[in-house]
Amino acid sequence: MPTGSEGTFAAMDHQAGAKPSPLPGWTESVIGNPAPTAPVRGFAVSDNLLALRTWGGNHAGRAALVLADPPYNARNRKDYLDDVDHRTWLEAIGERIELCVPLLRPDGILAVHIDDSEHAYLQVLLDGILGRERRLNTVVVKMSELAGVKMRYSDRMLPRLKEYVLLYGRGPASRLRPVVRRKDGAALERYLRYYAQVLENPDAPVEEWSVIPLVEAMARRGLPPGRDAQREFRLAHPERLVYRTNNRWFDTLPESDRPSTRFARLRSPWDVEYVWWEGKQMLFLADHLDEPLGDLWTDISTINVQKEGAVPLRSSKKPEALVRRLLELCSQPGDLVVDPWAGSGTTAAVAHKTGRGWLSCERDPTIAARALDRLASVVAGTDPTGETAATGWAGGGGFHVWHPCVHHEETAPREG
Repeated sequence: MPTGSEGTFAAMDHQAGAKPSPLPGWTESVIGNPAPTAPVRGFAVSDNLLALRTWGGNHAGRAALVLADPPYNARNRKDYLDDVDHRTWLEAIGERIELCVPLLRPDGILAVHIDDSEHAYLQVLLDGILGRERRLNTVVVKMSELAGVKMRYSDRMLPRLKEYVLLYGRGPASRLRPVVRRKDGAALERYLRYYAQVLENPDAPVEEWSVIPLVEAMARRGLPPGRDAQREFRLAHPERLVYRTNNRWFDTLPESDRPSTRFARLRSPWDVEYVWWEGKQMLFLADHLDEPLGDLWTDISTINVQKEGAVPLRSSKKPEALVRRLLELCSQPGDLVVDPWAGSGTTAAVAHKTGRGWLSCERDPTIAARALDRLASVVAGTDPTGETAATGWAGGGGFHVWHPCVHHEETAPREG
């Protein structure tokens, strides 16, 4: 289904047929085929104050994650209002965050995107609402390159390349889930170069292990020589590629405690098992291909982000890869994710593709129509962009669309 046009959603809404909603004061339509056993998924075309208050009566204490991407008050051109008085902005954000918190489970996470414009003030605000002791991390995300419009001011200030994600726990049980990622670039190549020996018989008793050079192992298998072929073999068999390194504990062992065989398993006094290799420690490439995620993210590309979901949104659209990482860090499939500022619908799209429930809202009807077209394409399996291939998404499910029966005026900043 084509995305990015208001007419497409309008036609679908007509076909679905708006009907009375289980939510009092709202009309409801359905896109796709939501399964009775699927997690709740819904989009409110309304001011987020109204939506959050309504959800607070239906979904309190159910969300694993509130992923908020509010207007930054950055005072530059966007598809929505992003230039208001500082105090007005702060009060409006605080009012909405206070409505978000009751939606979280006791172990839930609040994650809020922001840039330098209001970062310090937002952090103090969140400290006041949730408590400083609930602040889990402040993540720095590279969101731009040294090119384009931002270079206009490089003669008097440093170009802004980063944004932040502020992570807070609802309660003492809140924990971020461990995330590892594959080493890339020079770090990966450096590790690969060290592992030049192959364990030929890993299923045999360790004392009978046989280790031969990588070149010999490939020749035995009839594989071509060369650096590229060796790299491919290493990555295909990391559990067999081994390397010797020093171990200080081994050096302290008296001669009587040292193994008489070439290879052996040794357990240290601190209950860690090592593999002895003629006085050195054996390392396996499989244990060193990945590294834990830190609080500085420079590996997520923003190039072509405007093409994701075929939905443009000036200056604030987030890559699906970034949203997926946050979802994996703070939730798991089947969990409920709340997005109070839907914008182009990225959070809902990725939540749907990764098997999570989601509640999103967007006040601006034009922006909401674009987001709904995007989400309809996700359901139909016709969105090939973003994290579709990485998640193996092929379409399915559905979601509810809610409109308030009475238009509510509101003067605070609009969603992005």
